[in-house]
Amino acid sequence: MSSELPTVRQCACPICQAGTDTTVVQQHAHINLLLSRLTEPQRRWYVGVLSEAPDAPSDRHLALITGLNPETIRRGRADLAAGLPDSPALRQRQPGGGRRAAEKKPPP
Repeated sequence: MSSELPTVRQCACPICQAGTDTTVVQQHAHINLLLSRLTEPQRRWYVGVLSEAPDAPSDRHLALITGLNPETIRRGRADLAAGLPDSPALRQRQPGGGRRAAEKKPPP
């Protein structure tokens, strides 16, 4: 396993670009740091949760912050509303996922 950490996306929102509000800049940096450590579905679900907050930014603004497509954010909300039916709770991969079993060669 590689010891390299994934790159953390830099927020593209106007506030972060101008650096005018350090609280917002730090909040967006923390969001992107967490996203850099999550899997693709987990990123979608997390930003879906963020988008449901009462004072949440629009999907377009969240897309600027996170780099996710607004449709991906909507899909994350839909997945959560449906109870994550396609995601087994106790498995990392979907059933049948991963490498196929290697064929054993007979000894010479």
